[in-house]
Amino acid sequence: MLPGLQITVFGWLYGLVPLLVFYYLCRYGRNTGGKYILYGALVALLAGTFLQITSQILLAMPLVPTGFILAHSVVQEEAPPLAGLKGFAVLSISCFLVSVMVSVTEGSHPYSMLLLSINQGMDEALKLYQENEKPSPESLYLLTQTFSQIKERLSQLMPAILTSIALFTVWLTMVLGNRLLSKNTGQSPWPEYQYWQLPDKLIWLGIAAAVLALLPLPMLRAIGFNLLLIASVIYCFQGLSIVLFFLNKWKAPLFIRSLLYVIIVFQSLGTLFLSVIGLADVWFDFRHTSSQDSNQKKTL
Repeated sequence: MLPGLQITVFGWLYGLVPLLVFYYLCRYGRNTGGKYILYGALVALLAGTFLQITSQILLAMPLVPTGFILAHSVVQEEAPPLAGLKGFAVLSISCFLVSVMVSVTEGSHPYSMLLLSINQGMDEALKLYQENEKPSPESLYLLTQTFSQIKERLSQLMPAILTSIALFTVWLTMVLGNRLLSKNTGQSPWPEYQYWQLPDKLIWLGIAAAVLALLPLPMLRAIGFNLLLIASVIYCFQGLSIVLFFLNKWKAPLFIRSLLYVIIVFQSLGTLFLSVIGLADVWFDFRHTSSQDSNQKKTL
């Protein structure tokens, strides 16, 4: 309800919808958990109709299937990478279908509307700065060129940005859902996040992206840069699990942990560091997971 009431302030709560669906299905089962989800959706729709925010409430519906497919992956005892891939695929398909419906009913595609709103916002910001600060012609020209380049880069990288948001939503659902289930039920569907590991073959995505980004063809270079951004986000998740592993291993105090988390969140170099660590783990195996797996096979 909160995102619908004030979407500009609470809109980020939409990303928690798959988490709620996943948690209720895993904790209470498909039948009981499904009833809770159905009743909650009906209450939200009725309240949204009364408050005249039904359209905003309906925006959360494409996120619901993601929680269902992740819960199904738990039943199938699938590993986190496979479950995450399925969750991302379902979320992407749901958002695509909704965007098609919106484009048919509204007459314009949400993607085009998003780019248009970003460009208009930047133009208004530039106009407001020009009226209030009255910069010199040289400064205004430099600022105009900078804004023009930013708008061009955003339009080129917007597919990767939207993909990264979808990946983050699925990742957050899995990590928080796994943690909540472990804390409240004593059992978790997947291992602790510090032991999660991406398939080694995924490195070919980064290699292919780097090759495309170096080609002189503009379209292929744009695809390469988008893939590089997506790969960096994926390996950032693995880098965070490695950092968490060593923080737990060294029993780092809460103050040090909090300081590192703040640096990672608010410093771009922090996320770059995580991506590099996650990528390097393919060759160096910092947590020695391969040796642990081989020992388990010998034991079996």
